[in-house]
Amino acid sequence: MSDNRFIEKFQHKTDSELEYILENQKNYNEQAIVASIHILKERNGKSPKLEFIETEIKIEKEKKEIARKKTIEQDERKNNITDDPNAPELHSKKVIMVFSGIFSTIFGTVLLMYNLKQTNNQTGRIQVLIFGILYTIITLVVVNLLNIGSNIALIFNIAGGGILTEYFWNKFIGKEFQHRKRSWVKPAIISVLITIPLVLAAIYGQ
Repeated sequence: MSDNRFIEKFQHKTDSELEYILENQKNYNEQAIVASIHILKERNGKSPKLEFIETEIKIEKEKKEIARKKTIEQDERKNNITDDPNAPELHSKKVIMVFSGIFSTIFGTVLLMYNLKQTNNQTGRIQVLIFGILYTIITLVVVNLLNIGSNIALIFNIAGGGILTEYFWNKFIGKEFQHRKRSWVKPAIISVLITIPLVLAAIYGQ
């Protein structure tokens, strides 16, 4: 309760003002409502009305938490995520798409190659590597020759990520392959460390 900033903020409010907040809960966030109840209880003690509102808040929080967990479970089922300890840890399609879009297709290529290594698919790794290199070169050539903006380059990157996830993944890993989700944090740090010098070189090299 001590981290609720509204408790100190509402101390000057009258009981009527606090009760107004409770009567118009849809206009206030949860912390404001909880603070109002807390202050009223400190001043006047417990009451059936306050207990009822607290119970309603608790039930609503539980409903939201259940809905949140259900959404996560549905998302995991949709993306073939499992808790089976025997399943390999793979970078998800979503992560590969994001890395391809933000950094470039070659970064998504590296992540998919890691997945293929985990699934012992050497043929797939070679084909994905060749595609990633050629696609990145073609993208750079087209972007530089046509002198197009970064928005078009982003479209190229996203398209490359789409090919990696919807063609190569489905072909060499399988559309419904069950796997555990691998953390994206380490690849993100490495990608940023690689990208920053390239961006700085491009800026100061002009």
